[in-house]
Amino acid sequence: MDDSQIMRRWLGSMISADPRLELVGTAASADEARRVIKQTNPDVLTLDVEMPGMNGLEFLSHLMRLRPMPVVMLAGSLRKNGPEAKRARALGAAACLAKPTIPTPEALAILCDNIWSVAHGAPVEGKGMARHTDKVILMGASTGGVTALEQILPQFPVNGPPIVVAQHMPHAFLARFVERLDRQLAQSVAFAEVDDRLEAGDIRIAPSRDSQTALTWHSGAWHVQAFRRGSEDLFCPSVDVLFGSAAPWGAQVGAMMLTGIGNDGARGMLMLRRNGARTLAQSENSCAVYGMPAAALAMDAVEDECDVDLIGARMVHMLIGDGLAQ
Repeated sequence: MDDSQIMRRWLGSMISADPRLELVGTAASADEARRVIKQTNPDVLTLDVEMPGMNGLEFLSHLMRLRPMPVVMLAGSLRKNGPEAKRARALGAAACLAKPTIPTPEALAILCDNIWSVAHGAPVEGKGMARHTDKVILMGASTGGVTALEQILPQFPVNGPPIVVAQHMPHAFLARFVERLDRQLAQSVAFAEVDDRLEAGDIRIAPSRDSQTALTWHSGAWHVQAFRRGSEDLFCPSVDVLFGSAAPWGAQVGAMMLTGIGNDGARGMLMLRRNGARTLAQSENSCAVYGMPAAALAMDAVEDECDVDLIGARMVHMLIGDGLAQ
């Protein structure tokens, strides 16, 4: 649903070009959208925020009350952590994306991947979103981690367990990385902030400042904590601190050690595994630098190794099985 005829044609052509998807209709207004939905019974609706008459958020509110279905919100200036996106998710939208402005292959892939993911994994009627928030996935990376994360994070379902990442990188570069991920992924990507309550589908990146990011489990949810950087902490964020903080609740944790120099995270991963966590390391042949995975493997902290293009899906299966498909 988009009021721009040019945009409707372009989005329609992108969707039709993907063999996984079928375009069943388009609409320029709320009234037209109601008719198309009634006639075609679509699996997923893409919905523009800026619409004449009844805007997209108003339409979403009515839709979720009267005929709940998976919805991907689109807007030219939409940020997944901005007020419009937060409102859309509160109303039941499964994903919030910035509307593509240039018809590149990358834009096509991002949009179609998100539509396909929502069709196969997003909860309907606001139910199911909290089923997997008792679990959490933790990831540690250093050199080569940016490229690895850009390959791995799209493998996770939009309503999967929350993810927290400790990536060794100066804060200015990390901030730009967070912004890029938030634009590209269906999930909400942001820095981990103190007292954040993690929800299904959240991806949080540990800041690279003077405080270490940690987690705690209470009141039925995972919450972000922060500790002043210790004099012996070589890295901030520290993978060891992040992993070790979740060790008391190891049975609820999936931990992934990715490419990087050194041994940060090996001890924390061992603590997690001893307490029942599921643990994976990136395979040597897919690492830019095999130091961190090798160190964890040498300490017997790793259950198995996996190539970068499969490791995310493997972790989901290990941690929650086929639960997201139910």
